[in-house]
Amino acid sequence: MGAGKTAAAVAYGNLALVIRDLDPKEWRPDDRGWLIAQANVHQAVLERAMHAGPVVPARLCTAFANRGQLDELVKYNQERWGKSLQRLTGKQEWSLHIYAGPHVALHHEPYVMRVATASSDNAAIEGPYATHLCALEEACRHLAADSRRIEPQTNARYVFGAVLLMREKRVEDLRTTLMSYAKIARALGITYYLEGPHPPFNFC
Repeated sequence: MGAGKTAAAVAYGNLALVIRDLDPKEWRPDDRGWLIAQANVHQAVLERAMHAGPVVPARLCTAFANRGQLDELVKYNQERWGKSLQRLTGKQEWSLHIYAGPHVALHHEPYVMRVATASSDNAAIEGPYATHLCALEEACRHLAADSRRIEPQTNARYVFGAVLLMREKRVEDLRTTLMSYAKIARALGITYYLEGPHPPFNFC
């Protein structure tokens, strides 16, 4: 789905795929400005669609040479996608970002490009905030239907991040939990940011 183009829902049995036609001359995945524009549209369309029901986001810039290729993909994945939609019904993706010191969350890129999960959640949390972060992570995991750590960022002040697949009815519990840890966080000199809701980009 690209900027300036109309996306349409196409029915495949009891599923609907949101797609658009693309002129091959427009395809410029090595152009970062073009890629950001596509990501903004991709994210906006999915965020509108999630208000109508569960969504299973495709990878950014998934493209097919013709409708026949798309039909083949649907044929082999329709059952799996249906199960994914059932699993994701009533759930949203939220992300928790934690920085050392006061910090203004400046998001220059779309969420779908900015947040990627780490290859493993098993690495020990180290450093001066380890005890607090371990307790906070455990509390959040207890509330979430699923959770994954975010790939470490190049920002040296970014000390921890996680994406949380939350049932809509538990989001307020998550906010309450973060508030209960906030006093200790202030004493430690760290800042929390909770971002969402988003489609389940990291849980499909």
